[in-house]
Amino acid sequence: MNNLLKEPLIHFLLAGALVFAVYGLVNDGPAIESKEERMVRITAGQVEWLKQTWIRQWGRPPDQDELQGIVAGYLKEELLAREARELKLDENDTIVRRRLAQKMDFMVQDTTQLAEPSEEELRQLFESSPEHFQIPERITFTHVFFNHATRGDKTSTDALEALEQLSQAGTGNPHDFGDRFLSQYDFDEAEEQAVAGVFGQEFTRRVFTVEPGKWQGPLESGYGLHLVHVTKKEPAALPDFEMAKEDVVTVWRHQHEQEGLERYFSALLEKYDVVVDESVKSLIGPLASLRGKGTVNRGTR
Repeated sequence: MNNLLKEPLIHFLLAGALVFAVYGLVNDGPAIESKEERMVRITAGQVEWLKQTWIRQWGRPPDQDELQGIVAGYLKEELLAREARELKLDENDTIVRRRLAQKMDFMVQDTTQLAEPSEEELRQLFESSPEHFQIPERITFTHVFFNHATRGDKTSTDALEALEQLSQAGTGNPHDFGDRFLSQYDFDEAEEQAVAGVFGQEFTRRVFTVEPGKWQGPLESGYGLHLVHVTKKEPAALPDFEMAKEDVVTVWRHQHEQEGLERYFSALLEKYDVVVDESVKSLIGPLASLRGKGTVNRGTR
């Protein structure tokens, strides 16, 4: 027996058996866990969510064939996503990182939107900066357009001749004097931003200085020349609280959301040990100070 135990072959077989036994013990538990991790469940709740998503997009429920296609597509997407994670394709991926950050951002925003302002908070916000809720200046006017591209050097002469005729009473439809304009002719109680969106800032600045009651111009825009007839101008005005309340709520929600995001980001800076290379610490410094109390380790990595 002693001679048998000294045989190298016996030693090899015993060592192999030991390795095999240890491998089995080490991998026996995780195998069950791995099986659970690999399980993909398609539940009734998920199918209902897919149906509701379809309804919001198309305005109707999916038929049976469409529903089968939706569920099959979801399963394919889930399997591909899991396989990609197993292959670690999500690591060091800019798009995946941004998408995850965006989802966290949305989650924090949704949480902050659950809060409701009190009447006192809204009044304090309104009274602290009533000019923020100012009703902007508005103007009502029509115009006649003269196109540089088609009239060339005669554009200014034609516009002045039309201005003289339009200044006389009973001249008929004013737009018969000009060229076709692709956007609107009539602006009713339009704010500066709406006018500038059509004609540009310079035309808008000048038209808001035109006195109501008669045809004037020509005023130049990026399209050509315009004769304008202003019928009404309403100066900017400060509303009372009740008139501005809806806007005040909007501003309160925006401020509350931003404060919530800053508090959350500050907490993340406290939670994680941010290590910044010496060569780029000047770029990170302002971020930490703007985002609240979070601290950044600026030592070299």
